[in-house]
Amino acid sequence: MQKLIFLLLLSSILWSCEQAKLEELSSQVAQLKEDLAKAEANLAAATSAKNDLGLIHSVFFWLKEDISPEDEKAFLEGLDSLCPISTIKNCYIGPPAPTEAREVIDHSYSYALIVHFDDLEGHDNYQIDPIHLKFISDHKDKWSKVLVYDNKLLQ
Repeated sequence: MQKLIFLLLLSSILWSCEQAKLEELSSQVAQLKEDLAKAEANLAAATSAKNDLGLIHSVFFWLKEDISPEDEKAFLEGLDSLCPISTIKNCYIGPPAPTEAREVIDHSYSYALIVHFDDLEGHDNYQIDPIHLKFISDHKDKWSKVLVYDNKLLQ
């Protein structure tokens, strides 16, 4: 009988130890699953950021035909004032290039402003930047037409 009690007691102790180990292992598995989910989320965010090359904001201006040289100079200085806006990655300003006339080429605009932003948020912040708003306010009377093309960069 003592052997039986001893065996039962021993079994109970062993079962308790195994139960504690099982609970510890379950806790470790849960932590590893949580760590894996975080790592996968970080990887997805990093991959998305790597694949987001930004956006190009292309603005074409047709200046009024009767614009004075002084007003055209002021307009160009205004365009130039936009380039230092903090969300702009790259900024290019210029008239149409003297490329060969073809049916698909439009040389009719006066100046183009081509701006590269890291992301849509940068573009949206540019739109409300005081320097941009001042440019519009100061120079909207100098153009007869403006066209904007925004495109997301794929490569």
